[in-house]
Amino acid sequence: MNSGKRKWLILTVIVIKMIIDGLDLSMLNIALPVIRTSLSVTSGAVVWAVSAYTITVSATVLFFGRLGDMIGKAKFYKIGLAIYTMSTLFGGIVNSFPLLVAARIVQALGASCTMANSQGIIVTAFPQEQRGRAIGIYGGAMSIGALAGPTVGGFIVANMHWQYIFLLNVPIAVIALVLGLRFFPKDIPVEKEKLDYPGVFIYALAVIPLLYSLQVGFAAGYGSIQFLSGIAVSIIALTFFIIAQRRKTAPLLDLSIFRNPLYSVGVFSASVLFLSNMFRNIIIPFYMQGALGMPPDRAGLYMSISPIVLLLVTPLSGFLTDRFNGEHLTIIGQVFNLAGTLLISTLKKSSNVIMLVVYLCIASFGTALFQAPNNTLIISSLPMNKLGIGGASSMAIRNIGMALGIALATAVLYGSMSNFLGYPVTDYISGIGQDDAFIFGMRNAFCAAAVFCLFGIIASIVSAKKHGGGALKTREF
Repeated sequence: MNSGKRKWLILTVIVIKMIIDGLDLSMLNIALPVIRTSLSVTSGAVVWAVSAYTITVSATVLFFGRLGDMIGKAKFYKIGLAIYTMSTLFGGIVNSFPLLVAARIVQALGASCTMANSQGIIVTAFPQEQRGRAIGIYGGAMSIGALAGPTVGGFIVANMHWQYIFLLNVPIAVIALVLGLRFFPKDIPVEKEKLDYPGVFIYALAVIPLLYSLQVGFAAGYGSIQFLSGIAVSIIALTFFIIAQRRKTAPLLDLSIFRNPLYSVGVFSASVLFLSNMFRNIIIPFYMQGALGMPPDRAGLYMSISPIVLLLVTPLSGFLTDRFNGEHLTIIGQVFNLAGTLLISTLKKSSNVIMLVVYLCIASFGTALFQAPNNTLIISSLPMNKLGIGGASSMAIRNIGMALGIALATAVLYGSMSNFLGYPVTDYISGIGQDDAFIFGMRNAFCAAAVFCLFGIIASIVSAKKHGGGALKTREF
């Protein structure tokens, strides 16, 4: 097969995997209330089905990106796809919550392999004049899965067993794996380098205790030994990691890329935006199925609103990025996301569902308007020889933002509910006198998310003023 056809088949495999990732996350979010009931866990605990995945990816994506650079990106991508396929099948046959979380952790290891190496494979497979288009297709692929996920997930949990949320993805993953084994190129031999194993360990020691402590802090107490020791270990490990990475000739994380304020601000604002979006992804399904009493399939339809807006607006955002000031577009997008988040905080049990739809559209429009110029900002701020580590680093920070969003959404929601009711709460069950407390907690949670949105806006404004608004240029690949 000629290289012209092969490169598009390679991209097809990567796009299929990105669609699966979008399906996986969005279907699981809509199914959390049903999984909680099916496996007899609290609504505070069931979010571990999501957070275990994001924490694992956050802790390992740099490691697998570095291994891909040293041993071969295509090789590790195929290994990751195989791990993901088998663990997805396992997730579809387990019947206990601890086993489901275990399956999600293994699934995240496979996903981390593919996430860390996908952009590098695309850059290798496509000539310079086609890389921009290929990366654009890659970037939009997850929106397709996220678009179908809530509707499909809602239909599954309303008419079938929730396990089919995982089983549905298995044949799609198998097709991607077969195509990958057949058409992925052989890796170009690279010069042997020593992997920074101490850096891998210290980085994980900085990330995992931090995210775990924030996740369990609302239940254990923020003055508990469990919480404080986890935070202390994380701070100490992060300090040692930064000091050690500066001295390494072949570091796990090249800290020099963060000296570029365009990259740093772009990654920071993206992580903050994903953090605030996780508040919606975690809390809104419980609001619709609990406070509003919607069946799962109908709730799934409403959760599809956000990816529909993303799918429609993202091409427009890309068009505007090429013609207007991209940094200003990122600010406008974040302002819309902030407005939507604040409006969602005003929702009550008696609110009309149309209000929810409008508010979700406003926030989602902001997210869609933000993504294209921000992705261009991140890519264009990196030299070609730093694209691999820059992409893996931004992926790691993005996933840390998502994991923080899950932890903070849960902490603020149930902490506020506990204050409202006057006793500790780690669960929400509609119809037993908790609805008013949940609305109170939801309001506080989205107000907290809005504060984080504001941080991203301020950082972007400062950056735009510093560079005179003309720093964002599209890279000619």
